[in-house]
Amino acid sequence: MKSPRPSLAGGLGLLALFALPPLNAQEAETSAAALPPEEKEMHKISGVFDTDLPKTERKGSIRFILHPHLGDFHRRSYVRLPFGIRWGVNDHLAFSAQVGSVLFGAKYAFVKWLKPTYDLSTGINVRLPVDHPPIDMTDGHNHYTPYLVIGRKSRRIADLTYFVNGTVDLMDQSSVPGNFRKNDMHSSSMILGTGFVLDRYPYHYTLEVGYQTTALIGRDSNQLVFVKPGFAWDLPRRFTFNSKGRWLVGLSMKFAQGPDGFRLDTSGKIRGEFSLRRWMNDRRNRSSTARP
Repeated sequence: MKSPRPSLAGGLGLLALFALPPLNAQEAETSAAALPPEEKEMHKISGVFDTDLPKTERKGSIRFILHPHLGDFHRRSYVRLPFGIRWGVNDHLAFSAQVGSVLFGAKYAFVKWLKPTYDLSTGINVRLPVDHPPIDMTDGHNHYTPYLVIGRKSRRIADLTYFVNGTVDLMDQSSVPGNFRKNDMHSSSMILGTGFVLDRYPYHYTLEVGYQTTALIGRDSNQLVFVKPGFAWDLPRRFTFNSKGRWLVGLSMKFAQGPDGFRLDTSGKIRGEFSLRRWMNDRRNRSSTARP
């Protein structure tokens, strides 16, 4: 299957977001002050920022996530609308699951080891094609991807986090038909990556650089290198109809050189996060205020 050309609109959209004027300073400061620290930081947005940073949800936290694929509105005859949930079991362990394509995972963060200089976590994600999706939506394989990631806060630049990660992508043929895209690996592979995240709420700047190879664990010997800068913006409440959740717009551009040549991809996502804990606290506060 021939790979679709990168969307010019997607690239222009990325540039437009970088050029957006900043929010009113007073509005931004007021909004940031009312949020807990974890809601002012960048988290994984599949397709925009794919690294699982070494942090988990707070103990007991349950967060619902919705992120439609913006590019589907003009690239495909259907729109993917994945829905997911993240659950912080305790200070070490978190689980996640997503419906759309079946995706679930677990992450363990080491609270004491390598502290306070570094943050370390390990986990696994599992992606399974199910039912009869459009043939260009899946490669027809089950993916089991254990990973390890180490992060460190910059001492010189506030809110800048560097990271290094290693991932193993174990592939297994499923019963669901699918097609590989240009430069997709056709067998199990290993990925070594690095990059950074700069959180300047409500703006987030990311960079991922990686090397992928099937030489050690795959059936062939293919290599791929990529560079992916990205940007995400926490939308102010005036753009979300005063929604209580956290809404982000994310865009990225991925430059890759692999076995099939050069490929440029653009990706855009809107992600909505809704915290069950915050919703319950708001209800409790309203009830307390309403009492005589």
